[in-house]
Amino acid sequence: MMAKSEQANEEWHSTACNLCFVNCGIQLKLGGDNERQILKVRGDKDHPTSQGYICNKASRLDYYQNSQARISSPMRRTADGRYEAVDWDTAIGEIAGKLQAIRDEHGGDKILYYGGGGQGNHLGGAYATSLRKALGIRYKSSAISQEKTGLSWVFSRMIGGLVHPEVHHAKVAMFVGKNPFMSNGLDRARLFLKEIKKDPERTLIVIDPRRSETADHADIHLAVRPGRDAWCLGAILAHIVQSDLLPMDWLAEHASGYEKVIERFKAIDVDRYAEFAGISPSQVRDTAEIIAKAESFALEEDIGVQMAPHSTLVTYLNFLLMLMNGNYGKPGTMGMFTQLAEMIAVDYGPVDENGYETERRTLPVTGAPIVSGLFPANYLTEEILNEDPRRPRALIVESSNPVHSLSDAKRMRKALRHLDFSLAIDVVMSETALECDYVLPASSQYEKWEATFFPRNFPANIFYLREPVLKPMPNTLGEPEMHARLLEALAVFEDGELDSLKAAAQTGLAAYQGELFTQMGSNRKIASYLPYVLYRTLGPALPAGQEATAAIWGLCQMYVLKHSAEAARAGFSGPTAGSDLFQALVDSPTAVEIGVSTYEESWARIPHPDNKLQMLMGELLDEVDVLDKLEPLHKTSDEYPFALVAGVRRAYTANCNIRDPQWAKGRAVTALTMHPEDAQRFGLEEGKRVLLETETGQAEVELAYDERMHLGTISVPNGQGMRFVNENNELEDTGVYVNELTSVFHRDRFIGTPLHKFVPARVSAC
Repeated sequence: MMAKSEQANEEWHSTACNLCFVNCGIQLKLGGDNERQILKVRGDKDHPTSQGYICNKASRLDYYQNSQARISSPMRRTADGRYEAVDWDTAIGEIAGKLQAIRDEHGGDKILYYGGGGQGNHLGGAYATSLRKALGIRYKSSAISQEKTGLSWVFSRMIGGLVHPEVHHAKVAMFVGKNPFMSNGLDRARLFLKEIKKDPERTLIVIDPRRSETADHADIHLAVRPGRDAWCLGAILAHIVQSDLLPMDWLAEHASGYEKVIERFKAIDVDRYAEFAGISPSQVRDTAEIIAKAESFALEEDIGVQMAPHSTLVTYLNFLLMLMNGNYGKPGTMGMFTQLAEMIAVDYGPVDENGYETERRTLPVTGAPIVSGLFPANYLTEEILNEDPRRPRALIVESSNPVHSLSDAKRMRKALRHLDFSLAIDVVMSETALECDYVLPASSQYEKWEATFFPRNFPANIFYLREPVLKPMPNTLGEPEMHARLLEALAVFEDGELDSLKAAAQTGLAAYQGELFTQMGSNRKIASYLPYVLYRTLGPALPAGQEATAAIWGLCQMYVLKHSAEAARAGFSGPTAGSDLFQALVDSPTAVEIGVSTYEESWARIPHPDNKLQMLMGELLDEVDVLDKLEPLHKTSDEYPFALVAGVRRAYTANCNIRDPQWAKGRAVTALTMHPEDAQRFGLEEGKRVLLETETGQAEVELAYDERMHLGTISVPNGQGMRFVNENNELEDTGVYVNELTSVFHRDRFIGTPLHKFVPARVSAC
């Protein structure tokens, strides 16, 4: 197969979009000074899942690549809070020395790690594992703990593996807290919505307080009152139970614990739940019967409920709605898929006979639960801001911006300055970087080999190892090289200790593989620091510039051993399967199919007793008792009469990847939106500046009317309010910095995910 760098068509360069986790395949046309400007973007028709589809955001990628915000030198904070440029040797030496001193005095468990990749750059994070090992770091987190750990807790306990809801093929599909028309969040989102709307044999259900753009394509829109999704879902499931619509024979064969779920939902007053949720009982009953009688049903939830009241309970109810109705392990439902590397680790532990978890790792100071190996980021400042001897002393932040993305930015800034040491690794001088002691400048996602571990397709899954399309900005490094230099400054390996592996790598992959396994058997350090070892031994033997892909070779070996049948169906079998898969990833200009699963394997891979699904989660079934009171845990008041959705997807929002406000086109793109009836009630004029206030902060913002909004609800977009200095050295207004307005104490009581989608607020004229 022709290598990527030898492609005949040099005008268009294949890569992937980095603005959401779907990572659609794209092609770039370059030009401008030194061919560094992205002039045009189009969809990659050869990409196996996006198939040429892109959304409007991808066309604006040059604002990421060539931002005024980028940095090109290691930066060190001075005593007066300013930053000075230092050379790489100085930065690496001083950083390693400070981290080593903290480890030796306080223990490596007092150094925390946050991040490891954004929407499209996970390869660097794979190498951070070696540095974490060298420093003895025990506690890590990332943005996933802001959204998905409730989801991972539920699917781990109920199923025991990562699953893909097949909304693209289900006869009845449902979205809860998800607006893929704007956020994408699934393959070929807008094309899918058009197709299902036109298909008389299929039904789309949307639960959303707002009449979203996705709801425009739905057959049923349940306009639930803000924060009351749990009552709506509870009513739907209760009607199915009480109408004897459950597949009892299927449940008896494939599930455990369903009897207690049935008993509890028989006692629910469907009409009262529905009315409290703001939905007519007849609409709830009609929806329930459509779901129960469907040939296949699949549901996707997203941060609209994962960052809202009762978030973890809502996830449990969503999975009950699918699994109690027999929607697993058959076409159009859910299947357990395989990944080259797990992005969200499966995490299930022992439970007692009543379905209650009996063991869980926790943070030492706050006792916050660690799920999927991640501590809840919403507890981070509490863990730091105290004088407990167990408190963290240092924090490493990689490809993340917690000061901007976590609740209560002011408190997060204070926590960073309370630490003995902090390090940020990023392409820009982010809000977090501006509080850290050192900042290391990374090459952009399009200047280095990159990959994302997100793909979660079924039955065939993919992986995309992306070649750089641009040369690195001078004086920046890829994260694998940064981690390697820091590890070497810590003197983990002796001189010559890896020489035999380096020599074997020069003779070919087969010889290297044999020597690596031999060395792993005799030297425990090799396995403990495997990403670093691969980078420094196999990396130099790969084509120039490709060193960072060495860890992918290692992942390929593990993948074909663990998932040999799936890999074989994708064409990778035999003794060289791992290296063959690696070479296919390196050579292909687009994503590669790495494994094909079956529905039968979805059953065989359930790790629970008798390969049965577990319907009972005692903690969350008990939480249904709270719903019976018909009292929301989180509510508005006379003082704060609005429910603020602090961070909503709009046509031009993309988290923190694009900082330059010029990228967002259109009218009122950063405005606060409100239903015109609410605006009239409070005497607020469209287009005027208003004061938005919560218990933690305030901001001035332009007001825009939106008749799609639910009464009593307001919203501001995500990915705004960042510090951006333009080419004239002027600080530009980039919208509302939402986490100046949110509270760390406003969180889900089980997992700690923040409730950004329901923040009590008030609005007044400026």
